[in-house]
Amino acid sequence: LTSNFLLLHSASKKRFYRQAINSTVSFLRTYPNDSVILFFKAFGALNEGHTQEAIRELTQLRDKPQTSLCSVMALLCAHRQSETPDQEAVSELEACLKTSRRTAEDRDLYFAALLYWILGRNEKARDYVERMLKMSTTSSQGLILKGWIFLTSENEAHRSQAIRYFDGGLRDSKDVFGMMGKAEFFMLRQNQSCALDMISQVIASHPNFIPALVLKMNMFMSFHDWEQTAEVAERILETETHNLKALQMMTIISEAKDGDMKKVTEYLQLLLRAIEVLEPSTFSLHVDFTLPISRLCGHNSVVVQMLTAFVQRAVSRAPDNSAMDCELGYLLTLQGKYKEAHRWYTKALNIDQGSMAASIGMIKCQLMDGQVEKASQQLDFFQEVQQSLGRSEVSLLQAILAQKKGAAEERVVALLKEATELHLQTLRGLPHGVDYLQRLNLNFLLQVVSMHLLPPFGLKHSTMILEAVIKAAPGVLISCYYMARVKFLIGDQAAAQHFLNLCMDKEPTMPEIHLLQAKLHVHTGDYRKSLSCLESGVSHNFELRQMPQYNLIKARALKGIGELTKAIQCLRMLTAMPGVRRATEGRETSLSLSERVSVFLELADALRLNGEQHEAANVMQDAIWLFKETPEEMRVMVANVDLALAKDDVDTALNVLRTITPGNSCYIQGKEKMFIGLLHTFFTVMYKIPEKAIEVYQEAVKMAPKDATFVKKICQALVRTYQYDKAVEYYMTALSTSMNDSVYLELAELLFKLQHFEKAQHILEKALEHENNTSLTTMMNDVKLLRILVKVLHAQNEPCLETLQKIYELQQRVVRRLPFEQPEKSDEQRRVTAAICCEQAKEYHYSNDLEKAEQCYSEALNHCPDDTEVSIAQLYYEHHKLDYCKDQCLKILQHDKKHTATSMVLSICDVLFRKNQKEEAISLYTDILHQNPGNFHALARLIHMLHRVGRLDVLPFFVKCESHSPTAVKEPGYHYCKGLYYWHAYRVKEALKHLSQARGDPEWGEETVELMVRICLNPDRETFGGEVFKRPEQDQSELIGVNMAQELLKTFRPRSKASQDKARILYNLCLVHSKEPEQVEKAVLMMSEMASLLVAAQGLLQLKQFPRARNFLKRISKVQWTHAIAEDFEKSCLLLADMYITMGRNTNAEKLLNDCIQHNMSCSKAFEYKGYMMENDQRYKDAAELYELAWKYSHCVDPAVGYRLAFNYLRSKNYTLAIDVCHQVLLENPDYPQIRDEILDRALRSLRP
Repeated sequence: LTSNFLLLHSASKKRFYRQAINSTVSFLRTYPNDSVILFFKAFGALNEGHTQEAIRELTQLRDKPQTSLCSVMALLCAHRQSETPDQEAVSELEACLKTSRRTAEDRDLYFAALLYWILGRNEKARDYVERMLKMSTTSSQGLILKGWIFLTSENEAHRSQAIRYFDGGLRDSKDVFGMMGKAEFFMLRQNQSCALDMISQVIASHPNFIPALVLKMNMFMSFHDWEQTAEVAERILETETHNLKALQMMTIISEAKDGDMKKVTEYLQLLLRAIEVLEPSTFSLHVDFTLPISRLCGHNSVVVQMLTAFVQRAVSRAPDNSAMDCELGYLLTLQGKYKEAHRWYTKALNIDQGSMAASIGMIKCQLMDGQVEKASQQLDFFQEVQQSLGRSEVSLLQAILAQKKGAAEERVVALLKEATELHLQTLRGLPHGVDYLQRLNLNFLLQVVSMHLLPPFGLKHSTMILEAVIKAAPGVLISCYYMARVKFLIGDQAAAQHFLNLCMDKEPTMPEIHLLQAKLHVHTGDYRKSLSCLESGVSHNFELRQMPQYNLIKARALKGIGELTKAIQCLRMLTAMPGVRRATEGRETSLSLSERVSVFLELADALRLNGEQHEAANVMQDAIWLFKETPEEMRVMVANVDLALAKDDVDTALNVLRTITPGNSCYIQGKEKMFIGLLHTFFTVMYKIPEKAIEVYQEAVKMAPKDATFVKKICQALVRTYQYDKAVEYYMTALSTSMNDSVYLELAELLFKLQHFEKAQHILEKALEHENNTSLTTMMNDVKLLRILVKVLHAQNEPCLETLQKIYELQQRVVRRLPFEQPEKSDEQRRVTAAICCEQAKEYHYSNDLEKAEQCYSEALNHCPDDTEVSIAQLYYEHHKLDYCKDQCLKILQHDKKHTATSMVLSICDVLFRKNQKEEAISLYTDILHQNPGNFHALARLIHMLHRVGRLDVLPFFVKCESHSPTAVKEPGYHYCKGLYYWHAYRVKEALKHLSQARGDPEWGEETVELMVRICLNPDRETFGGEVFKRPEQDQSELIGVNMAQELLKTFRPRSKASQDKARILYNLCLVHSKEPEQVEKAVLMMSEMASLLVAAQGLLQLKQFPRARNFLKRISKVQWTHAIAEDFEKSCLLLADMYITMGRNTNAEKLLNDCIQHNMSCSKAFEYKGYMMENDQRYKDAAELYELAWKYSHCVDPAVGYRLAFNYLRSKNYTLAIDVCHQVLLENPDYPQIRDEILDRALRSLRP
């Protein structure tokens, strides 16, 4: 009966009156005469409006024990709310209440207190429960009820005392009501573990007790644990299919966490039907359930329409409910139906003249409907009479009013900040949940953000608001979209793209997402992607094409790729749209003032670039006139200056700029442009005096304007004098008078060198747009144009195999006709054909299509065998076809004994080395160096190879080089090789000394800086990230090394994409070596994206993420060894072996160490690890043999290796050798005393008789 009783008063407290009535009917079948159950049945009927029925039932309970007092109270309420109150009955009941209060028993007082608590009258409830406790001081039910009264009090001091009464009530019982109160107390105090423990006890004893499950669901929600909240909600729905709280929670989770609008509408539909069925008469409850959803999903038109229809049905059945009228007005406002909303707010105000919501809603409708003056008067009056309630809404209305009246920007921003601060104050201390999300009111905060996103942008404040919103409801689409916009405006493109991706995953049909994505691509200069994005948006939502922003962004993208005619067409279409030239009175335009200005400025610029200077000037004059005395006036003025400077009209530009005063927002930008204008004038007068040759050619052009030769001569002279823009202009002029292929070719090459790839592509495509001309000369010119087009496409990372195939087919036609028409060009065109085949082969090579690459190279050999053979050899080498590579190299050497390219660059030596024919490889390198001692590339490769075979005897080669050329010692290549040699010889200081003399060289600088960075980061060649030989702590020298490496990186000048990737790897390697967790995490993220597995693994080890690091290292250790990955392969195997040794998996470690030694016989660290494993197995003699090799290959420099070797000599009783090693270590490292105390002295004592 206790849990049933709790269900009844819990349902009554939450105003689930129909559910309470239904429960009483069920319980009365078991307990037909229970007065408490009968009371709650009558109380439910009373609150549903069945007053006479309630009076009859309550009258019968007046004389019943326990319920006599609460029945009289309820009867008083019933008579007072009836249409024709019986005053005589009321007077009689009041007298009866006074009498009953004096003579009431403890149980009567308890239920009277409970009734007052259910009605929300806590002070009255407290008075009755304290009277009861005077009569029965140890009543657990009385103490628990008092605990609940205190817990739900508005007084913080009372709330904090609630736990005392709950503990007192639960001292001798396990009352469910008390345990739930205690759980709720802990939840409010954010004591998660105690709250969960308490509610879990309740659920353990009552598994299907819905109020306990609902409380647990709310708990998880307050902890931001969305998954657990959803699980409990689903569990409730399994028990009670139409539970309103669970359906409401699932609706909110679907929106706030998942952003899944399909699920939102499904759950909302279920919820609205359930409310109408389960609580058909409690209309205030209808609004309570829809309020949180309307405040959370106000941006979604489908949800708003569903809620509007639901509230309209409720309003029709409860026409005098002011709160419901206000909610209907609010929903209509969200749909932009301000006039209709105003009518409902007016009705609400007529019903309840003190309704704050109705007053604020009316004023907002007037403002948004353009009735600014009327709204202003209403707002002033409202401010005079309003209290502290609703201050945030009033501040927002003041901000909207100030903005519409054109008030100072500072005033608007200040009001928006005030509105936000006042709004967020109401959330302090409130746990995260349904009520929190309702009060958070995303619609309110996002309106503040949208106002901040108008110039001047309040980006910092917007970010703060959006972070709070996204933390509370991470799945809301519109919040993510606004955050993407803010991040874009801040300049954080990566973050903007992240939020756009989230938006795209949630709702790809939202047109604003595609517009912002396209705008982002325009901003980064990726115009073709921008156009592609716009087309993708249209495919998702055709309405996108009707939006003015679509045409504006499209025009910018078209202008960016040189499609000026189409761009101008888009912009002219825009200027003709309503609301662009002039804002429409009384309604919001879809383009902001800033965007309207942009339309005209973009049109003027496009016309200028298209050579329509007069039209551009006319458009600019229109803009000046249209936007005079607006906030954008100065922007138009500065654009006019740009137009004047583009026409070299410096005087006009300077005159305009002088009119910009310090008070204007464009003052600094204007002064910068004035400085540029003055520089432009000075440069023109003093330094751009054309050479005599240009003057002569210009005179020639006047005499023969259609002869492209003279124009080309002028352009070539301008290029030689670095006047590239002028040269491009002359070329364009030449093209307007003569469509000469050679002019197109030279212009395209110039634009390509200037890295104006899109312009170059546009010029080339235009040059190729001629009628099918079958003349041989035209065909050969087309081949040249297409080959440049391939370079342009390659530079833009666009596919070019199709273009190459087109070139190949065209060249085949040329080759077939040459013997008959132009036989003298056969050799030249044969080389062109070979080059085209090689270009095709390289593309197939890049796409890992080895078979087609080989076919293309083979065909190239038929036309021009020289360098193609080298390319084929390289192809075989990179795809691990070593026998084919060797045969190809030998074939080249047979033709040309001095052909060092094969031997030096790929080479057959590397092939022989990988095939374990090491001596033959070294012999070939030696022959190359005997023939050419100054071949430093070959010397560097030889040093690497000798190091790997364990005999670093290269000093004779340096001597021979010095004797061959006395100036060799000054060559950067010589210093690089010398530094490399000293590095492999463990002589760090000498290595850095020589390397520093090569790091500024264009040819050797990149390799040198890379090696120096790696030396600075790990001069002792430790296994970075390993645990076996790990130092106890990071010393100062390591930090100095990291700083030196970072300084060296500043001198790194990458010249290719591969070099840029290398620079990023080295930069992140420095971050990993810094061992600072934040820096290491950043490096791991970047290296994972770049697939640089070793650096990522080292970073993961610093972050103690051992399984992930091990997986990365395994991937490297399984890769086939090549010279290019030798260093990473070795370090990865050593690091993975270190991890296996730490885990006790010595067999796995030994296999990896043997792999290291197989590819590098002087890998001292591999021998050291193997010695360590032997030492751990107490096989000291075997350990000493391995440590001896480690000592040898570390060139007897590393004192730690020397110590281990001496120690194992000592343990294997080889005292003489132990003493010798100790002396060697102390000779190089006198400050290494532990070897003296722990080994040397003991060895000497052991030798004494």
